Parts: sequence; C-alpha cells; structure tokens
Amino acid sequence: MKRKLVAAILGIAASLSLVGSAHAQGRVFFATYNITTDARINYGPGTAGAVGTPVNTSFTAGLWYFLGTATLSAGTGTDTLPVGWELASVTSPVVSNPAGYVNGPVANIADYSAGPITFAITAFNGTAYGSATTTAQGHSAGFTLPSIATGTSGTGEFGPGAQAFSVLPVPEPSIFALSGLGAAALMMIRRKK
Repeated sequence: MKRKLVAAILGIAASLSLVGSAHAQGRVFFATYNITTDARINYGPGTAGAVGTPVNTSFTAGLWYFLGTATLSAGTGTDTLPVGWELASVTSPVVSNPAGYVNGPVANIADYSAGPITFAITAFNGTAYGSATTTAQGHSAGFTLPSIATGTSGTGEFGPGAQAFSVLPVPEPSIFALSGLGAAALMMIRRKK
C-alpha cells in the first residue's frame, strides 16, 4: 500500500513538472541599440540608399531563432528561413532616431525552456521577408546567447553578439526564370552533341 501511494505521488509530481516545462517561455528585448547591443541596419550595394548609411523607416525588422547553437552567415538578399530555424512572432519598424535601429517590444519565444539560443535579425521593405512586394532585404549573422529570461527573471538584451548588417536588393523573379531557361537550353545543346 505504501509503495503504491509513493508511486502515485511521484507520478503526479512528474506529470506536474512536465506540464510546467511544456508551457515554458523565454523572452528577450527586441532592440538593436541598447546598453551592450549596437547592431545598425545599413543599405548595401544596389539598394535605394547610399552604401553603409542607415536604412530608413520604410523597413521592418523581424527575428529568426534556433533552439541551441547554430552558425548562420549574414544574408545575401535572397535567403529564406534556414532549415531548423523558427520565425519569432515579433516585428518592429526600423526607427529614425537613432536611424537604422530597432526599438521593438519584448520577443517571446514560446518553445524555449533553457540553454543556448541563436538569433538572427531580419530587415525587409515589403509586407514580409521574402514576399513578392519586398525589393530589399537582409539578415544578420547568427549570434548565440547562453540563455534568455524565463519565469520571473529580468528580461535581457541581445548583447554585443548582435552585429550590424546590410540589406541587399532582391532579384526579380523573372531573372530566376530566365536563368532557368538558359540552363535548360544549355543542357539541350549539350545533349545534341
């Protein structure tokens, strides 16, 4: 009888701990200009602005994350969400003072419970990153934080790992179509020989 009672109590305790961890949530300030964070978003070559100057307020910033440690190079303007990365449900307009920075809300990471997490900041001038209305976009290199706030602990910032990055022009879809047709034509010519 005592064994059954102890087993039942341990089972209930284990169930409660699983429910608690299933509802865990992490958070971090979505800001690129803070006490130790300085990650300005700049115009790159081929865009509407002078190379190296801060983007204007027509840009929106978003956030990608990877639970754990990952490597990600800065974007080329044609990148999509990498495999294994997730899109955080937070966006914020780029501000004008100081120009080229994000001063957004707290980013809640619903599936975070503990451990390292890698982020990449995105910027785009359309309705979404990679949308047909976007003419310039880019993302930062990935940067890993050892942990982020959970529970009642104070919300932290990205820190010095977040680096400045540039937005680049998004090629017209017709360029991709023409490239594909050219490659197909070359393959056909090669087969005839």
